[in-house]
Amino acid sequence: MIKKIIRISIISMACTMPWIATNALAAVTNHPSAVMSPKVIVLTAFPPEWHAWTTQKSYHYKSLSIPGLYRPLICDHQGVCVTETGEGEMNAAITVTSLVKDPAINVKKTIFIRSGIAGGVDKKESALGSVYINNWIISWAFGHHYLSDQKTLAWAAPGCDDYSITGKCADYTQNTLENLAYKVNPALLNMAVKASANVELANTSEAQQLDENFKVSSRPKIMTGATITGDDFWIGKENQKIAEQIVHLYTHGQAEYTNTAMEDLGDIAALSRFGLADHYLSIRGISDIDVPPPGKTEEQIWKTGDLYASNLAEENAVRVTKAVIDHLLHENYK
Repeated sequence: MIKKIIRISIISMACTMPWIATNALAAVTNHPSAVMSPKVIVLTAFPPEWHAWTTQKSYHYKSLSIPGLYRPLICDHQGVCVTETGEGEMNAAITVTSLVKDPAINVKKTIFIRSGIAGGVDKKESALGSVYINNWIISWAFGHHYLSDQKTLAWAAPGCDDYSITGKCADYTQNTLENLAYKVNPALLNMAVKASANVELANTSEAQQLDENFKVSSRPKIMTGATITGDDFWIGKENQKIAEQIVHLYTHGQAEYTNTAMEDLGDIAALSRFGLADHYLSIRGISDIDVPPPGKTEEQIWKTGDLYASNLAEENAVRVTKAVIDHLLHENYK
């Protein structure tokens, strides 16, 4: 364990690509005007995700105490850092804003990677332990969730006056509140997909049994898709259909809903305010399915607990994230 948290200063290095510095960090100096320029910052949400990285001794190389952070920012000798944001959009946004604004670090060239677990969908190819490198980050909560006259769960989009830039009513990515839909930088996304193409994902017999219950594939894969962010825990076919509806509307049919989590929108919305939205990746391992297995009701699942493959999902998310980081550190992309 790191017994003493210190603020460090590191000379910023030149970079040869738009989103990351390719040279190693310079030696530590006590000069107060020097700052650290992380190459990558990995964002985790809660202790199991955080500990998947902190147990690696390489991240005990440097530690920074930054106001506004729930945990310290811990870094390895290559300038790859990790922190824990806390769960939910608000905690994520506060953490990212604190990182961007802190004078001890310069994140203008940093890539932010949200890495953790997520809920998945009951689709054939989406086995537990699969990993999504997300191509869209979508809002779940904005809009109107209500009980219809037919007593079913329903949703309606927000009115244009609530969000849109004048003349941009049909474009949900052009909004004054910046919290509806974000398309991940295609160049960064494509790089991440290529970097992870040969990653071998883990699997367990327990996850395979759950896959069989849901009648989905029992072989985890690495895929792309849209993640939807909301702070409430939900389960069920009606809510899943609403998620599909939201993603289809906000992306004009460009994306498919594949997973749900609680932080990603807060991450990228905060980065967007500082012109850094193109520096963001979301990598999520599927730990559970957002509908009950056949023969079970939503209420039964809430009473007995959800079905999880969280350890497997976290392990595979870390494997993919590490492959992407390795590519960022050692390859020169244009």
